[in-house]
Formats: sequence, structure tokens, C-alpha cells
Amino acid sequence: MFKKFLLACGIFAPILYVLTVLIGAALRPDYSHIVNAISELLSNGAPNKAVLDVVFNIYNTLLLLFAIGAYLALKNAPRLCRISMAIFITIQVFSFTWGFFPMDALGAEPTLAGTLHNVIGGIVALATILMPLLMGLGLRRIPGHRGYALYSFISSGLIFISGFSGVFLSAQGFQIFGLLERITIGTYEIWILITALKLFKIYK
Repeated sequence: MFKKFLLACGIFAPILYVLTVLIGAALRPDYSHIVNAISELLSNGAPNKAVLDVVFNIYNTLLLLFAIGAYLALKNAPRLCRISMAIFITIQVFSFTWGFFPMDALGAEPTLAGTLHNVIGGIVALATILMPLLMGLGLRRIPGHRGYALYSFISSGLIFISGFSGVFLSAQGFQIFGLLERITIGTYEIWILITALKLFKIYK
């Protein structure tokens, strides 16, 4: 029963994330889902930062619990699947450091904390590409899981394309980083939700 609870955390976490971003943005009239990064909701001096930090830590805790549950549920799965979840556990542990390294406010002088925020963000971005890819590779030849494997490949590719496009187009002056980031993170959150539902359904 406890392991089922851990897997259920992966269902609740994406829902909490979406609600938090929507509510956090709604409380800021100057905030745009098209232009602004999600991390700006937690940048130095951002309104409601203290409350949002707490909620995002709850979200990160739920994801960590799910990652542990998924690793246990996949103990007899191909090695690549367990590596995927081991990466998941690792980045979720790292995620708790983000509160100490908030994003620099737009237009502000770069700080060490802001730089470390970007470095950690880059590591997490790479991990979000690798996890679906490894799950797909691990399950691609197993009957009953090929559809999920294909879905994981598509998710990994979409995360890579939208993530790279967001950084590239932003550097060219296009003010659509927020939109592309939401495609990237949205794809990742849906993949977590689908994976959690799949494991919750089949785990005995």
C-alpha cells in the first residue's frame, strides 16, 4: 500500500504544479505566460515568493517520493528504466537547492545565486530529455509497453526541440520564451503523469 502511495504522488505532483503556476501568474498583472519564465515567479523580489517557495517544495517532495516509488516498482524492469528513475531521484534531490539559488530578476546584475540557478536548470533540462528517452529504450521491445515507449520517445524529442528553440529564439530577441518553456515543461509534466498512471495501474 505504501508503494502505491508513492506512485500516486506522481499523479498529484503535475496537477499541483500547473495550479501553482496559474495562480501565481494570476496574482501578478505584469506577468505573461508567453514572455515570462516560470522561474520569474520565484525570482528575487517577486511577489508571493515566500508562499510559492513552500508550494513548489511540496511539489518537489511529491516528485521525489514518486521517483523512489517508481524505482522500486521497476526493480524487475530493464536496467535503462531503473537508470531513468535513478536520474529522477538525483535531480529531485538537487531541486531542493533552487530555493537557495533564485533566478535573478530581469534587468538586474547577475549574481552567483542566479548563475547557479541557471547551471542547475541546465542539468535538470538535460535530465528531462534523458529520462523519457531511457524509459522508451528500456521498454521498446517489451510487448504491452511499446505504445508507451513510442510516447516516451516523442516526449523526449519534443522537450529537446521546444527547450532548445526557447533558448535560441530568446537570444534572437523573440519574446516567446515563456510559451516555449511551457511546452517543454508541460510535455515533461504530462509524461510524469502518464508514467505514474501506468505504474500505478500495473503495480501489484
